[in-house]
Amino acid sequence: MKTGIQFYMFIEMIRQNKVEEAIELAAQSGVDGVEFFSYLDLPEGTKPLMLRKALNNAGVECCGCHNHLKPLLENLDFIMEYNYILGNKNVLCHWLIEKTERGSKENYLRAADSFNKIAYKLKQNGFDFAFHNHGFEFEEVFDGERGYEILLKNTDPYLVGFELHIGALPMFGLDIVDFIKNVLSYRLKLLHIHTKTFGPNMSLVDFDSAPAIKAARELCVPWAMLESMYMPFDYEQLKNDVSWLRQTGNKG
Repeated sequence: MKTGIQFYMFIEMIRQNKVEEAIELAAQSGVDGVEFFSYLDLPEGTKPLMLRKALNNAGVECCGCHNHLKPLLENLDFIMEYNYILGNKNVLCHWLIEKTERGSKENYLRAADSFNKIAYKLKQNGFDFAFHNHGFEFEEVFDGERGYEILLKNTDPYLVGFELHIGALPMFGLDIVDFIKNVLSYRLKLLHIHTKTFGPNMSLVDFDSAPAIKAARELCVPWAMLESMYMPFDYEQLKNDVSWLRQTGNKG
């Protein structure tokens, strides 16, 4: 299992237009790859060729790229070209941000239909599609079904995968390992993990991701992505967490 890092944890550097420096710093932490967030949220003028050169120079690869649903529907050809230049095959929808995309069963069904259409075109062009959850997909329930379940049941299992952000599951009484093995199974394409999460009064507490990593590795999930919970950002802690993740992800 390869080790990735969510690029958003370098958001302060990115906002200062230090994107290339952030990629180099990510690489120096010991990861194999960087998962970018939406191109719409990068500094104006950031070009995919510049990102690819920075990745090549740093010796890491792009292991995924997050996108909002609207540009996936309206600018999919551009997104495919963008990711082709990055050398990335994992194209993700990471957020149902509009009110029309969630909040009712009909909206989730509409989102599922959109996922099927997006994933079909992506697959035709050599890309894989997956959805990255937060917490609202488990919180919103319609006719006894969580929003996440609606997406899962109404998307093509051969086209639409899932990138599981495991930190959200315990808040809704869901067992992470059981969810990986018995709910998602081989539809799990990428894993987002933590070493810390928010506890009482928004304090940071330890979060054990090792069982989830083991379960995902048994399903041959290729990437585990470290998602930052550092407040403020702590690079030394990041390096320690990356080292732990590399060891855990490669245990027999």
